[in-house]
Amino acid sequence: MEGSARHHLRRLHPRIPNDTLESIRHDIEIIKRELPVDLLEFFFLTPLPGSEDHQTLVRKGVEIDPDINKYDLNHVTTGHSKMSKQDWEEAYLLAWNTYYTMDHVDKVLRRLVAKRASASNAILLMTWFKGSIHIEGVHPLEAGLFRYKFRRDRRSGFAVEPRWKFYPRYVIESIARLSKWAKLYFGLRRVYVRIKKDPQRYDYMDTALTPVQDDDVELLELFHNERPQHAATA
Repeated sequence: MEGSARHHLRRLHPRIPNDTLESIRHDIEIIKRELPVDLLEFFFLTPLPGSEDHQTLVRKGVEIDPDINKYDLNHVTTGHSKMSKQDWEEAYLLAWNTYYTMDHVDKVLRRLVAKRASASNAILLMTWFKGSIHIEGVHPLEAGLFRYKFRRDRRSGFAVEPRWKFYPRYVIESIARLSKWAKLYFGLRRVYVRIKKDPQRYDYMDTALTPVQDDDVELLELFHNERPQHAATA
């Protein structure tokens, strides 16, 4: 860790045909338990038009969404052999919710404290990641602390709201969202302070922090998760 948060990506890949809701959850639990990863970021692997993925899927007759506006890594744009569009979208949210539990956040902070690393950046980034999904409902790369809204920015066919209706609601929504952001951040800070006060904080150890051993290949589930999608990835 060395004082900085690690970023790892888990792409929900259309060419791993045996992925299911449960297999994705299982993979993430292995990562949480066996790898010293602070932050995990999730995307749909999106077959951009002209890319090899896109050409391969078209040749195989796999359904491709014609709406280019959805090709942002956060929407389902192609079919999956085992999951419906609804299931795949559920898997995306399940991935975020499975990794960013308060129990795991506590574990990540304990690892940082045990290694005498600074946790300030990790707390800020975990607030950003959790808040983006749970408060704003968007990917962290599309989120921000304050959401701008303009009264006249309306889709075609929607009437412009009057000032007396738009602005009071905008203010109330903004205050409510900022309150949730503050509650999340200071909640994580309280977890960190509690860990720092633990007299045995530097003695913390788990599987992910255990030094590499010669028998890791035999002991860690990471090396024995032999579902077909792992063979496809290899």
